[in-house]
Amino acid sequence: MVLLTFLVGGTAYQQTLGWKQEVSRVTNNVSQLVILSNIRWGIKKIQRELPKAPEQAQADWNEIYRQALLLADIEQKTEPAKTESSSPLVQTILQNPRPTQTLVNELSQNEFFTLNLEPLNDLSDLQTQAQQVTQWVTLSMIVLGLILTGITAFDLERLIQQLANSRDLNIRLQEDERKRIAQELHDGVVQELVDLKRGYSADKVDSVIHNLRRVCHNLKPQILEDLGLVAALEFLADDLRQSGVTQVTLNTSNEELKQLPPHYELPLFRVFQELCSNIKHHAQASQVQITLAYAPKEGPILSGTVSDNGRGFDPKQTNHHKLGLTGVQERLQQLGGQLHIRSAPQQGSRFQLIVPVKQP
Repeated sequence: MVLLTFLVGGTAYQQTLGWKQEVSRVTNNVSQLVILSNIRWGIKKIQRELPKAPEQAQADWNEIYRQALLLADIEQKTEPAKTESSSPLVQTILQNPRPTQTLVNELSQNEFFTLNLEPLNDLSDLQTQAQQVTQWVTLSMIVLGLILTGITAFDLERLIQQLANSRDLNIRLQEDERKRIAQELHDGVVQELVDLKRGYSADKVDSVIHNLRRVCHNLKPQILEDLGLVAALEFLADDLRQSGVTQVTLNTSNEELKQLPPHYELPLFRVFQELCSNIKHHAQASQVQITLAYAPKEGPILSGTVSDNGRGFDPKQTNHHKLGLTGVQERLQQLGGQLHIRSAPQQGSRFQLIVPVKQP
């Protein structure tokens, strides 16, 4: 589409450029014809005036001299490679600042005054060519307009598709979040309430309260708003420890992360939250390492990893949607980032995210 646009535009430009050059050539030829006619008429007049009114003849000769300068200038533009005027008539006039009867008589019979009317015919041809160029340029503009309309329609359709995909993404993320909350309530709070019904104890009540607080925290991470992203990641690491992961390591560049624009924090927290949830429910890992580094003076690029020694999986065969990885990837894409997955059965998993950060 773009190539066709350049092709049509380039052809129209070539047509216009050729027409411009032809206009210049015909204009110069007609100008030469007019000037030669004026000089011829002026010399005839001087031939009559010179014996009776030499002063008037000199004034008319000065005008002819000026006309000869114009003619020399036109000849130079028409044939710039020549160092001097190609017309002996012009040279003769410019070499004689004062007229004499002999000079005027010779000039009046000069063969250069045989007027060539061919440039007038060129004017007619030029008019025809101008009509053709106008038609071609008009057609080119119509074609370009259709091409641009097609490009605009394509871009609009792509934008509509992106909006539809964004809407589907939001719906899918909401459904994933609902499923996660339902699973947490069922596996945690509901089971403990059933146990509490069978036999009341203060420990069971405290456990139910703890789980409810944890679910509420996941719905709205107040710690993220109050203490920032690093504290929220520490909460996720502590939650993994409580779920049975014996060794959880968290490494973050604390001071640099304080310079991270605020609107990046919640999406990044959701990404790490989903990855940690996968480890808790699927990985059966005993060791987890979480890192997050931000170098605002070196890019700036935000990089993070979540790795475990769990049972792993085959990234090419696993349904990423079931693991919540589709939502993770789409969240990162909305930030302009990427997720790289390295895993194999019984060899653990490593998730690496890279996000270019744009300062507001």
